[in-house]
Amino acid sequence: MKGLVTTRRELEAGIADAEAELARNEEYCRKLEELIAVGKATLHSASQMNFQQFRPAAAEGPVSVGEAAGQAEVTDLQRRLAKDTSK
Repeated sequence: MKGLVTTRRELEAGIADAEAELARNEEYCRKLEELIAVGKATLHSASQMNFQQFRPAAAEGPVSVGEAAGQAEVTDLQRRLAKDTSK
């Protein structure tokens, strides 16, 4: 009986460790997903900037509200990720 109690405690401790590791990995996964989103947004922004360089001056117009909001979101996300990695 004593052996079963010890084994049960070890199993419970192992389960608790596994749950804690899972929580850490889920948080890391969320950060990676945000980083991927920033990377994709940066690539998209860079491709738009390259396209604008070759566009005739007469065709240039004001930046759309959607573009400005997207750039602000990317900058905000970059700041948050930089803060997270500095901890």
